[in-house]
Amino acid sequence: MLVIVALRRIAPALPGPLIALVAATAVVAWTGLDSRGVSVLGHVPSGLPVPHWPSVTLGQWAALIPGAIAICAVTLADGLLTARRYAEQHHYPLDANTELRAFGLANIAAGFTQSMTVGSSASRTAAMDATGSRSQIPSVVCALVVAVLVAFFSDLLAYLPNTALAGIVAVAVIRLIDVRKLAELWRLRRSEFCIAVVCLLGVPVLGSLTAVVIAFLLSAVDVVRRASQPSTAVLRPGGHGRYVGGQAEGPLTVYRFESQLFFANAGTFTSEITHLADQGARWIVLDAEAITDVDTTGAQALRETTDTLRERGVVFAVSRATASLRRLLDHYGLTGLTYYDSNEAAAAAYQEGDHG
Repeated sequence: MLVIVALRRIAPALPGPLIALVAATAVVAWTGLDSRGVSVLGHVPSGLPVPHWPSVTLGQWAALIPGAIAICAVTLADGLLTARRYAEQHHYPLDANTELRAFGLANIAAGFTQSMTVGSSASRTAAMDATGSRSQIPSVVCALVVAVLVAFFSDLLAYLPNTALAGIVAVAVIRLIDVRKLAELWRLRRSEFCIAVVCLLGVPVLGSLTAVVIAFLLSAVDVVRRASQPSTAVLRPGGHGRYVGGQAEGPLTVYRFESQLFFANAGTFTSEITHLADQGARWIVLDAEAITDVDTTGAQALRETTDTLRERGVVFAVSRATASLRRLLDHYGLTGLTYYDSNEAAAAAYQEGDHG
């Protein structure tokens, strides 16, 4: 580690990790430290992988599925997060679908050549970035060098000390810890900071798979928590024919719900509209411009709310709903709703019905 750090400061153009690795291997081979308890890589089979059709029974397939799903989850999470990290750092576009296709094709090739599962490596990516790599050429050169080593010089790898490999990984990975990003998360959104810290501490304590699963579940809970508290508003007529936030004026109330309507916030939707009726609203218009989706629980809440309002003699209508939302509500059987293209049109219908 000291050699790598020193070369990075003194001669950044030199491949510090490679020099340190070669030097450490030569010292072990020359002094025989492997026979004195120093852990080394050991024997590496020579030769390149050859195509082979996997011979797996149905029972073995079933036994492999849970592990395959776990590996897939870790590979996708680690690969996409690493790719996004460096895309943001070096300001280039990232196509997640391209990344996933590359992982898929690489693993198909690995499956037919008896190779290890293919995924990204945060440590190797950091090591390549530290040496100034900015294209695919270093990866191609690295693959060729590894192929030559495995095919003709695998015996030399037996003396490679594991501590040297660990040192290279540690020096590379420590640069991935972005304290400023954590500080930014703390300043912008505390919940995301807590999830990041849990994932960060969970990797060394619980393992990468468990930490990723926990972070995913916490993120899902956080999304549902925020969605369960949607932004809502009562609108009143403003200037230039627009409706703005404010107190309802008279029996007509325009209510804006700024989220998809689903199981986590259906209760909020029902309680707030019922409260408006309790305050004396006789016409309630739902401004649905911001509602992009409705699940079955949300549809049930909307149906029960309209039935309750109808029993109380309160008129309920929907304004500014998109065509896709109307089709979705029709699919749920909510075909008796009254729609208006704008809040102004709903207000005009109220005036006509009230005074006509």
